[in-house]
Amino acid sequence: MKKSLSVAVLLLVSAMMFAALPWPAARIKAQTPAPTPTPAPYVPQAQLCANGSNTLCSVLAAYIGPNPRLQKGFGYNGLYGAPPTQPSADVQTPFDNMAWQMFVALNWAASAVSKPVATGLTQPGPRVWQTYRKVSELFGNSKVRAPCASMLALPVFAIGSDGKGKPLPNNEEYLQASTNRPLIDVNGNWTIFERRVNDVEANYLLAPNGQSSQTLTTMSGQKHFIAANHPDGVQFTSSATVPDGANGSIEIKAAWRIIDRTSGDDPSRFFTQLVFIAVSGDLVRGGRPFCRIERVGLVGLHILQRNPVDPKNPELLPQWIWASFEHVDNAPLAQAPCNVQNGCGAANPTKWINQPSCGPAAAVPSTHYSFYHQNPRPTLGTNIVPLQLLGTHTQYPWNRQQPYAHGATSLATAMPQATRCWEIYPTTQQLNGQWQKALGAVSSVFQNYMLVGTQWGGTVEPPTPPNPVPADAVPGMLSNVTLETYIQNNNGKGNAPGSCVSCHSVAKLPFDKKTSANFSFLPGLADPLKARSQIQTAE
Repeated sequence: MKKSLSVAVLLLVSAMMFAALPWPAARIKAQTPAPTPTPAPYVPQAQLCANGSNTLCSVLAAYIGPNPRLQKGFGYNGLYGAPPTQPSADVQTPFDNMAWQMFVALNWAASAVSKPVATGLTQPGPRVWQTYRKVSELFGNSKVRAPCASMLALPVFAIGSDGKGKPLPNNEEYLQASTNRPLIDVNGNWTIFERRVNDVEANYLLAPNGQSSQTLTTMSGQKHFIAANHPDGVQFTSSATVPDGANGSIEIKAAWRIIDRTSGDDPSRFFTQLVFIAVSGDLVRGGRPFCRIERVGLVGLHILQRNPVDPKNPELLPQWIWASFEHVDNAPLAQAPCNVQNGCGAANPTKWINQPSCGPAAAVPSTHYSFYHQNPRPTLGTNIVPLQLLGTHTQYPWNRQQPYAHGATSLATAMPQATRCWEIYPTTQQLNGQWQKALGAVSSVFQNYMLVGTQWGGTVEPPTPPNPVPADAVPGMLSNVTLETYIQNNNGKGNAPGSCVSCHSVAKLPFDKKTSANFSFLPGLADPLKARSQIQTAE
């Protein structure tokens, strides 16, 4: 009996212990399908060198890299809609990588192109693009320039004129080409612009297809060019002028601002140079010319390259590619910017299109902006055009001493309070971070610059609401705050458009105003007094 009871108790205890085991949960877990892992979000990858290696290099890209979507013949709607979720749908990144490859190679120290990256991107001195010829070397200087010369072998920024108070575009400028209006920085100084071209473009301008009698740098040369019957007009880069794989025509436009430590500027954040600023007397208060040595910092850079025919990528037509870069501290983004999600403004898809402003800025309090004052004096809004001074010989006179723009303390020279109207495309922003990190790893000052966007004349699908922007380029709108401050959100109806391709598409030879100048306004300098007549102002 005791033995039977012991066995019964043992069986009961065993049953209770067995019942306490978590077998039901284990059984349920085994029967529930494992959750499908969420795919990692698509992140474009920086291609740090045009030769295919993943190290920053001095190789100047002539083409984009592999582009699966472009090779399938697809266009896309001006970067509107959701960003790509996989490489095969990402047509923009190869262009953005090419833009960064050009920026890095062109900003390599000219005396160190064969040196390692740590030397090439940190060594002081002129950069590769600064060895290119200035437009004044091709088209001649402005009619009147300040009669002074640098005694220190410094670069000269010549602000020339017609002698009657009108700035001319042959040399350096302080008027934006898009609007003929100036940009004033937070210290009350004019922004200065310069233009250069590589030898491929310079040689074509001087002697198209080897014919010096048809030079595009003079009106008589353009007359002979037109008489020679070039049905397609100007063609800067062709198989006859550039071999396969070589760089095509390149134009550079740079924007500089005067660096002033006493006003809070940090020169270590900029690529800087000492320059000799020479201003024609009829552009100066009091009527006397002056020359000053100033340290200027790079704040904007347009890089234009017309790629040759690419046998390996026939879908990439031989046409211009615009790459636009800015310093990261230039200006804040608008509070309700145009972007690929909302069209143009959070409340209304077309809210800012063709408006004089894109609203208030979303400024970061800790940032010392170059063109936005954190504690602004009363102004007329953001991205405002400085008013012309009355009772002066010229519209926008220079003071003889800083601040050169009359201090920007009155409505006559109102602060621009520059604001970025278009949010940078998401994949471009991601690439910027990768390139900036690579540049930071070698302590290069160029880590403080960003790609605003790369524009090209691809096959573009018809625009659909809420896309009100031009459809002749991708992306449909691209503006540099330093170079096109006042037309960022213009769609071209009545004003110069906030699109590089759309704006330059009207470029014609000044001799007959009919022959295509192949998207370049430089041949217009053959008649400098009328060089800007093709571009409508933003007023």
